[in-house]
Amino acid sequence: MKKKILKWFWPIMPGYPDEGRRIVQGPHFRALLAIAAKERGKFRRVFNAGSGEGGYSPLLADLPVSQTIVESDLGFRNTLPARIDSRQAFFGASLDSIPLASNSVDLVLCTEVLEHIQQDEAALDDVARILAPGGWFLISVPTPPAPPDANHVREGYRREQLQDMLAARGFHVVETRFCMYFFFRFLLGNWFRLPWCPRIVVRTFAVLDRLFPIGPPMDLVMLAQMKKVKPASACNGAVLAAKRPDEVQLGL
Repeated sequence: MKKKILKWFWPIMPGYPDEGRRIVQGPHFRALLAIAAKERGKFRRVFNAGSGEGGYSPLLADLPVSQTIVESDLGFRNTLPARIDSRQAFFGASLDSIPLASNSVDLVLCTEVLEHIQQDEAALDDVARILAPGGWFLISVPTPPAPPDANHVREGYRREQLQDMLAARGFHVVETRFCMYFFFRFLLGNWFRLPWCPRIVVRTFAVLDRLFPIGPPMDLVMLAQMKKVKPASACNGAVLAAKRPDEVQLGL
C-alpha cells in the first residue's frame, strides 16, 4: 500500500534541486563518460569524489568497471550509504586528502564539489596524483554568474580558469559543455523562499531548462584526460595507500 501511495502521489511530494540537477546534467555526463569509456575500453577502478546521496552512482555502475567503484564523501565518516552494486566501496574523506594510492584510479567523477573546498588547488593536486597516466577526469562546477550559496567557498569557475588549473597538473581538456540556464537559475535562486516545492515543479523547471537554454549558463562541465606521461607535479601529494589504515581497510 505504501508503494502504491508513493506512486500515485509522487508529483506533489516534496522535491529537491538535486533531482532537477540530474535531469539537466545527466545527458551531458552520459555523453562524456561514453567518450572516456570508448577510448579506455575498461576501467579498473573509478572514483566518485563527493558522491553525496549517490545521485550519479548508477551512471558509474553502468560503466565497464572491472574492479572497484570507490565512493567518497565527508558525510560518509558518520553514515555509509546503501550499496547498489557489489563493486562499490565507501569511505569518508576530503578531496584535498584522498586516501588512495597514486596512479590507482582510471576515472574520477567530481560534480559540484570543488567550489566547496577552501584548498581547491590541493584538491586538484590529489586528483591528479591518484589518476593513472591516461586516466579521465569529469568535473562540473558552477560558473559565474551563479545564485549565491552559503555552502560555497567561492562562486564558481570560468572555463579558462578551470582549464588552466587542469593544464597545470598535466590534463588535456577534451570537451567542455555548459548547462543550467534561466529556468534552473530561477528555481535555485528562489528555493529557500519556497515553503514547499512539489517534485513535479522541480522536474518541469529542469525539463524546460534543457529545452530552452535561455540566458547565461550557471554550470560548467569539463572532461579532461591525464597525459600518458605524467608531469612531476601530478605525482606529488599524499602518502601511498599501504601506509594509510583507512586505505588498507578498503583493500585498495
